Amino acid sequence: MGRRIGRPKAGQEPLTRERIFTAALRLVDQAGIEGMSMRQLAADLGVDPMAIYHHLPGKQAIIEGLVESVLNELRMPAVAGRPWPEQVRAFARAYRSMARAHPNLVFYLVTHAEAGAGAALAANEILYRALAAAGLAPQMIVRAADLVVDYLIGFALAESSGRLGQPGERQEMLAQLNQHPSDSYPTMRRVFDRLSEDEILADFEAELDIILAGITAIAGAADGSR
Repeated sequence: MGRRIGRPKAGQEPLTRERIFTAALRLVDQAGIEGMSMRQLAADLGVDPMAIYHHLPGKQAIIEGLVESVLNELRMPAVAGRPWPEQVRAFARAYRSMARAHPNLVFYLVTHAEAGAGAALAANEILYRALAAAGLAPQMIVRAADLVVDYLIGFALAESSGRLGQPGERQEMLAQLNQHPSDSYPTMRRVFDRLSEDEILADFEAELDIILAGITAIAGAADGSR
């Protein structure tokens, strides 16, 4: 009798959901979701493609598992007891770090958010606790949390798609500008010459400052009306 599909060869590490997700995430990070075919995934794992279906029903289930796995990577520094704006900022930085680590998966973190709902609860608890410490009413806590999360998602989508001046985009634009006389388009030249990763980070922090300033103002107004 031949060996059943799905059983490991002698001496081969058993196939598990964890191994599948690890290999799938590596493929997605390298080539995007489109580059993660079941055939390629099986080849990377050294198994028959049908063996994967013994653990997961298909690519959609793998994507959902990756969303949950990546959200589980959201690591928060120890900020309990710090001023609430520092706690919100720590949450925002942790989310951006997670998204930057897996840019090819950012879109699916949004469209498959329900798959990572459980993993996101602990992180959301930190955000809600920080906003509660600001003295906001329950309804305003929800609105402020939605604002922060929506901003982070939007920034992550823009950054992962290269719309925030990633090096490739800058080089392409500078190449176009260099086809014209050096005194043409001076403003665009100045902007693209100076744009850098540090400036993208500075934009992120400055935009957070604006959000936090607005929340602070609302919290202060609420205190004054009591």
